[in-house]
Amino acid sequence: MIIGIDASRVAKQFKTGTETYTIELISALSKIDRKNSYILYSPKPVREKLPDLGNNFNFKVLPFGRFWTQIRLTREMISHQPDVLFVPAHTLPLVFPQKSVVTLHDLGFKHYPELYSSTDLLYHNWAMNHSIKHASHVIAVSRFTKNDILAHYKIDPAKISVIYEGYDEKSFKQLKTKSVSKPYILYIGRLEEKKNIVGMIKAYSLLRRENKINHQFIVAGNPGFGYEKIIAEINKLPAEIKKDIILPGYVPQEKYIGLLKNADILLFCTFFEGFGLPPLEAMAVGVPVVASNRTSIPEITGKAALLVDPEKPFEMAAALSRVINGDGLRKALISKGLARASLFSWRKAAQKTLEVLEGL
Repeated sequence: MIIGIDASRVAKQFKTGTETYTIELISALSKIDRKNSYILYSPKPVREKLPDLGNNFNFKVLPFGRFWTQIRLTREMISHQPDVLFVPAHTLPLVFPQKSVVTLHDLGFKHYPELYSSTDLLYHNWAMNHSIKHASHVIAVSRFTKNDILAHYKIDPAKISVIYEGYDEKSFKQLKTKSVSKPYILYIGRLEEKKNIVGMIKAYSLLRRENKINHQFIVAGNPGFGYEKIIAEINKLPAEIKKDIILPGYVPQEKYIGLLKNADILLFCTFFEGFGLPPLEAMAVGVPVVASNRTSIPEITGKAALLVDPEKPFEMAAALSRVINGDGLRKALISKGLARASLFSWRKAAQKTLEVLEGL
């Protein structure tokens, strides 16, 4: 059959969770499926951002500006429909094939509406309603996300499949590659309120009260809603702590991998995640994880991370201290993390996604 894929996320300049998901899943599908034909739709050329996909993958560039999905992809679906349309991130076009599959990553806008503009909130609500009502099948990236969808929308549970994300085994399988001049704790992700950056900075400040701990805190990612509160919190700190909080901004994938491999700890105590790739990737490279005990994170990390209440900076600081000062605990987390990460892969995700597509 002919499977169309909305590859617009591949064209994005900055790669975050949904962009990584789209790229890795397309790549993994190309490795396991030579039987079906694929058309990748995008507003800009994306061939150079993807590996060699094989002769059964074709690219169709549909130039357009804002509302590309709802206007330009819709126009394409009116004139040239594939047998199945797969949308890896949230939103079906207005017109779509009878057989359409959409991946829903999270419902953050339902839980934190104050973090969105009125226009964005209106669009997110419309897009989610539209996709859930009209998709032949929905993929949720965690059981938490599936349960969240069921709690907010009227939909048959059998219409939703939970398919976990994976990690790039080739890039993330090696452990530390070099020593660093100063040890550091790492956070990676958007710098916004629902990520609890202010809370993690407070925890880091408490940690630094231990005289023998001199770790830096690298907080990597693009600014988002509430970024000014993050800067204000940093500016309140003593100079000797403030200078050790590093804000490198957006970190491209190749740099991120090295940054993660050489971190002492990944700190990921966010308020809300639909899946949460960084903890999985940290476990895969042997970096201990201190993370939130909320939403999807316990489901993904299992017993391989220290999970704490993200509302309590002292609890976060205590967990960081335990990992830094406890060699036995650190080694146990590394061992458990490597075992846990081995359960996830993009190949598994692609196989299960293909089963859904072909099952229609």
